[in-house]
Amino acid sequence: MNPPVVQPYAEIDVTAWPLERSESLGTKPKRWLRDPETRQRWLMKDTTYNTSADGRRSPKGDDWAERIATGVAECLDVPAARTELATRRIGSENRRGVISLSILEEHEALVLGNELLAQPVYRHDRAGYTVTAIRQALEGVDDPTGAGGERSAWDVFTGYLVLDALIGNTDRHEENWGVIRYGDSRRLAPTFDHASSLGFLLDDRQREDRLATRDRAYTPEKWADRAKSPFAGKPHPIAVAIEACGTLDSRQRDRWLRGCEDVDRLVEPIRRVPEHRMSRPAREFAERVLRRNRQRLLSACAG
Repeated sequence: MNPPVVQPYAEIDVTAWPLERSESLGTKPKRWLRDPETRQRWLMKDTTYNTSADGRRSPKGDDWAERIATGVAECLDVPAARTELATRRIGSENRRGVISLSILEEHEALVLGNELLAQPVYRHDRAGYTVTAIRQALEGVDDPTGAGGERSAWDVFTGYLVLDALIGNTDRHEENWGVIRYGDSRRLAPTFDHASSLGFLLDDRQREDRLATRDRAYTPEKWADRAKSPFAGKPHPIAVAIEACGTLDSRQRDRWLRGCEDVDRLVEPIRRVPEHRMSRPAREFAERVLRRNRQRLLSACAG
């Protein structure tokens, strides 16, 4: 049976949006733009490219991976930065990418995880970067709504780790989460920056080989099983999420696991990416990765 028809995600032409400044943080080309109608600030991140041995360039999936991650976050009710697919003409080149709405209001500041952790994280062994270290760093921090009471910041951050587990996000390092500070108040920032997921960096030839193979060690599922997080010891994102869920009371834990039950709803964001932005092999590969991760997460938590 064919999957139901869904409304594709919109693409926004931001060519006319004024450039405020380029963003130096990170390794990918990005720039802050201002929507001339709403005056909201958006960060545009350009799609990056693979270069084959013969010099041919093919787009990676940074744009669609980021948009899909936001859609899956919405399914889980995880607070996430809003993202949209975008294009921007620069000279004769029409650049594709994704835009992310600023999570900060006027006079607010983002304090990244590396500044919140009690000890520095050394890139060579990641020894200080653990679930426990993040939990301790978020003590006394409000949840992203700033309301407090029902959920702690750590309760919500565990949802971020469940999202990572589902999409295979391998980039939840100490500068890819943070706390929003305004005066004396501190609240957990919505989750952001999820492009390193769902096989975004593969080219279609690699995806097609893995989709068609009879070698069980080379399937998309086995590819998903080999993901490594930036936490100490490089555990799989699923192992990180399971550890975090084990620290919650049953009500908060069940909240995140219930969000994983409807797999068809979780994969719908993959189907909503326009065809010219995401190839058939990329779509099939991403869906198999997400289904595999979900199955492993729920099986482990039920055991």
